[in-house]
Amino acid sequence: MLVEEVKQLKVAELRAELRGRGLDWRGLKAGLQARLISALAAAQTAGEAALDEASSPEGPCQSATVGTGVTEVVAEGSCEAPREEHQPQPADSGPRSLAYVDQSTQTETEPTANTSLSQPPCSCSKRRKEEEVKLLGSEKLEHFRTNCQLPNETSPETKCGDQEASQQASVSPVEGPPAAAAADGEVSACSSSVSQPDCTSTEDEQSPYRAPATLETRVDGQNEGMNVKRPHEEKGRDYYEFKEEIQYNRAKTPEPGPESEDDMEIDDDDVVRLDLYNSDLHFEVDVDGCSGQPLLWEKFPLLRSGCRLTHGFTQGKTGFEVKLVKTLSAATVDMSFDPEPYVLRVGWSVDSASLQLGEEELSFGFDGAGRAVTAGKAEEFGEPLSEGDVIGCYAVISEGGEAELSFHKNGHSLGVAFHITSSALGGRALYPHILCKNCSVTLNLDPQGTAWYPAPPGYYLLPVLPSAQRTRASLPPPHRKECEVLMMVGMPGSGKSHWAQNHLAKNPEKCYNLLSTNTILHCMKLPGPEHKEVLLQQATQCLAHLIRIAANKRRNFILDQANIYPSARKHKMLRFHGYQRRAVVVVPSDAEWRRRLQQQQQDEGVEAPEMSLLKSKVSFTLPEQGELFEDILFVELCHEEAERLLTTYKEEARRLLPAPPKRKKHQNRHPKFHMNVQGRAHGHRLYLCFPRMEPKLM
Repeated sequence: MLVEEVKQLKVAELRAELRGRGLDWRGLKAGLQARLISALAAAQTAGEAALDEASSPEGPCQSATVGTGVTEVVAEGSCEAPREEHQPQPADSGPRSLAYVDQSTQTETEPTANTSLSQPPCSCSKRRKEEEVKLLGSEKLEHFRTNCQLPNETSPETKCGDQEASQQASVSPVEGPPAAAAADGEVSACSSSVSQPDCTSTEDEQSPYRAPATLETRVDGQNEGMNVKRPHEEKGRDYYEFKEEIQYNRAKTPEPGPESEDDMEIDDDDVVRLDLYNSDLHFEVDVDGCSGQPLLWEKFPLLRSGCRLTHGFTQGKTGFEVKLVKTLSAATVDMSFDPEPYVLRVGWSVDSASLQLGEEELSFGFDGAGRAVTAGKAEEFGEPLSEGDVIGCYAVISEGGEAELSFHKNGHSLGVAFHITSSALGGRALYPHILCKNCSVTLNLDPQGTAWYPAPPGYYLLPVLPSAQRTRASLPPPHRKECEVLMMVGMPGSGKSHWAQNHLAKNPEKCYNLLSTNTILHCMKLPGPEHKEVLLQQATQCLAHLIRIAANKRRNFILDQANIYPSARKHKMLRFHGYQRRAVVVVPSDAEWRRRLQQQQQDEGVEAPEMSLLKSKVSFTLPEQGELFEDILFVELCHEEAERLLTTYKEEARRLLPAPPKRKKHQNRHPKFHMNVQGRAHGHRLYLCFPRMEPKLM
């Protein structure tokens, strides 16, 4: 077959020819042509060498070649091309495929007899080189060799050194185990190997085409779309907060909302009901005030939502009844990994305790799984609950201030679960408390005192307890304009959460609701750290929903997030139209910030991605007093010092961050032509042809 015939073959015909010769048939057309021409040239060279050996009185040339993989070792006697039993397969034939690594085991060289180092090397490769240049053209062949080096083929510059190494290897065997030889024999190529009659060694450790030892060393962002697994890197809270906050850059700016319907709450001191003011934002209370369930159970089924009643008591015997109406199952969320898909806890707590019943001191609950829970510790108690069961929660506080809590199930006593000393209770009131996860409940708050099941002797339901023995919980601010919103602003790990917690402790009368990722995580429980990233992702997304809900509540809030983007601050603060809005900026010195960030990473066990920190530095803009904020409070560095530090941060980040990719302009495939008066279309030349009009003969 001639070269002209090879060039006229189609891709399918080229692949058929290569497949018939036992060669690799994958690749582009240029590579297939070069591979077939090389095979033809090798066959022609081998035939000429055989004729030369038959006619030469000196005998055949002597050479020693070492093959890779399972290639036969050719010793003295011929220059025939070594046969490869297995062809290495590329990872992908597409143009974006990653260079594969030949994992075949390299054969160990053995000493061959009657081989002299002073003997000239075999001239087979030289003749093959000349034939290929004549057949394909020197420029095209060299371009192909440079950009698509074959595994068994070496560059002309290193061929002499390889021949010497091959001859040396033929005299003395390679020391070391076969595994080490295999590691040295790994090569990479953009196409499969082809048998070549070359007397070269494959132990070229300095070859520029050798693949790296592992595939994980490629730079992130290159070869995207490859089916190469990257090592998993655990992402922390700062990463998901940053990811959630940058979405505000493209979000539509909300308009200031109307006055909340929550301003129409009934603040009657005598009505005992579920407290709208003393509940989680993600707990939904029905209009009757006696029923409720989690508000976001369909989107965030891991949330545990708590609520207390409006009234508690400080002395006497009282109780309330709770019915487990039904369990809720989110059809769109896979909860197979959650060991507790449904949770119901009922009990008592003081007004200052967390809404997560049983997770703190002076918070006592009976869990529907048959446990008594307080201060985060659970003990076996009672029986498990199911749909339709009624739990009676009864408490007695003596004149000395000691308390005793007991529970009933469907009218049958489960016994006394908790004893509280007077010193621990300290004269504070106990409030009925419920905690739900994926279930709906209803309470018996009949003002007439009609019980679903008979209460123990001497006990009364809370609605009929004398008002002198009842205590009303804190009332919400009377108007929206008296509510306060504090927005924390600062870099991750700068100390925003620490300042917010101290501010909460110093101002208990304001009953701040702290909106942060940690607060949401406190409402989600999963055993083990393997689902930590699932919790972080859901917590950051849930927080965005809660901010929208909070804007319709008469409460005081602290938004504990980074809030470094002006778009994020505007998006959030516009919802709180009519509130007293203040920004709290926490910018410590650079050395102090790095110390705090390192401490936070040690506590959480996850390092913040360096790329996220650089993007935070380059995007951090200080808030200004005006439309969004009535006041700006700098709790660390003053405004001027903070501005200078942020300028340094921006310069550092711009120097280290990669340049943003240029956006490609989208061109219409079928542009519309607009005709001008000269008869041309904009962007393209248009020729108008009219038929020739012949004059009619009269």
